Amino acid sequence: MSNNLIKFSLLFIFLSGVLVGCANAQTVDLSTDKAVIAELQKIVDAKRDEIGDKEDKNLEAKKKNAGKLEAKDVCIKRLEESANVIVIGFFADDLGCRFNGAFVDSRYFEKSDANLSKNALDALGWMTANRQEREKLAKLWVEKGLLAFSALTNPRFGAVLTEGGGIKVIVSRRFPSGVTSRHAPKIFVFDKDGGLLSASGN
Repeated sequence: MSNNLIKFSLLFIFLSGVLVGCANAQTVDLSTDKAVIAELQKIVDAKRDEIGDKEDKNLEAKKKNAGKLEAKDVCIKRLEESANVIVIGFFADDLGCRFNGAFVDSRYFEKSDANLSKNALDALGWMTANRQEREKLAKLWVEKGLLAFSALTNPRFGAVLTEGGGIKVIVSRRFPSGVTSRHAPKIFVFDKDGGLLSASGN
């Protein structure tokens, strides 16, 4: 057997394994919080190993840094509007839970992943929704997804259509009459496909 044929065979086996892994990821059981934490543990372990390999850390250092996730470390919110979206946060000492990402259809997207909002909104029905429904979905995702663990005081959620056919969600705070706020509103802009274009404000 030629070297090229061997390489091709090995590549085929590798890709088959990757595809099987992707298919299995779609059927992961996340029906309990324990199952969600177990899946997160796999992700954390894989990242730790990747970092360890890149930095060429010795085995003892990797063992020292190897921690196991517990229920107290993870914040889990399941959207009533879609069983396919599970919002995840990690507990950060005195800061409380901090948004980290979400499982959408059993696949985990970190908050920095450009595909997070699009996939979450798709799971909520974005593709078949009309303009008014998309405004509601965008507000819902901002409130129960992107800001799921934010301690906002009397938030008010508004939404408007953008020139490109997307949705802009504006999150302001309600204050008693005569009281002014130094906090700028939070603004989230989604494109027409549900992708998050920008997020600003404090």
